[in-house]
Amino acid sequence: MDLDQIRFATRHFNDLQGLRYAVPLGLVTLVLGGVLHFASWPTFLLIPAAAAALLLAFTAGRHYRRVYGEVQAEPAYPMEELHGLSIYHPAGATPRLAGFQQITPRARHFLALLLLTAGLCWVLQLMSRNVLVAGSETAGQHPRIQSAAPPEYDPYLGWLSAFNGIYKPPGTVRAIYGQMAYAICGAFFLGLWLWRERRPSQRHHLALGLLLLGLSVLGTSLGLVAREDGEMSPVINFLSPALVYPGVALLLCGAALTLAGLYDHRQLARALGGSAVEKLS
Repeated sequence: MDLDQIRFATRHFNDLQGLRYAVPLGLVTLVLGGVLHFASWPTFLLIPAAAAALLLAFTAGRHYRRVYGEVQAEPAYPMEELHGLSIYHPAGATPRLAGFQQITPRARHFLALLLLTAGLCWVLQLMSRNVLVAGSETAGQHPRIQSAAPPEYDPYLGWLSAFNGIYKPPGTVRAIYGQMAYAICGAFFLGLWLWRERRPSQRHHLALGLLLLGLSVLGTSLGLVAREDGEMSPVINFLSPALVYPGVALLLCGAALTLAGLYDHRQLARALGGSAVEKLS
C-alpha cells in the first residue's frame, strides 16, 4: 500500500470519519431544506432526522474504534516543560500556561475564509440595488427577480439613505439566509482543503468550496444584473431558485456534506484496509 497515503489517513484520522460527522450533519441539513422547500414535508420530520443522525454518529464512532482503533497525537512540547513555564507578574499571582490551547489551523482557515466571504458579500450588497423576489418556494413557483425602485431621501438618515443596499425587502432577506448558508458551507470545504495539505485526493473539497462560495457571491450580486422588467439571462434565470430560495440552498449544502462524508469514509477505508481488518476480526 502507499505509505504516504497511510500517513495522511493516520494524520487526519479523526476528520476523515465521514460517517461520524459530515454524513449525519448533511442528512439533517437535507431534511431542514426539504421542510423549507416542500410544502408537503411537515416540520416534525426534523425530530426523527436529528435522532437518526445522532444514532448514525454514535454507531459510526464505535465502528471506527473497533475496526481501526484510535489515533492520539503527541503534544508539541513535553508536559513537564509546559507546566513549568510561567509568566512573572509583580502585581499579582503568577499565571501558568498549563493546558493552554491555541486555535487549530482548521478553525483558523475556516474563520479567515468565512470573514473574507462575508466581507465581500456585504460590499456587494451595499453596491448593488435592491431586488424584489416574487414567487413562493413552498408552492414550487419559479422566482421572478427584478430591481426595486431606489428609496426616497430620508431627512432623518441623511446621507445614509443614498446607500440603496442597506434596506432589504422581505424576499431579499430570505435570499440572504440562503447565501449565508452557501458562504458557511463553502468556507468550511475550502478551509478543509487547506487543512488537508491541498492534496490531489482532496480536490472534491476544493471543487465543492468554490462552487458554494460562487453561488453565495452570485446571489449577493443579483442587484447588479437585475432589471426593472424582470428579464434575466438564461443562466441566471435557471439558477435563480438556488440563489434566492433558502430551502434549495440547504438542500445543496446538505447534499455536498453527505457526498463529502461518504468520500472521506471511502478514502479512510481504502488507506487503512478497513475491509481486510474487519474480516480478520
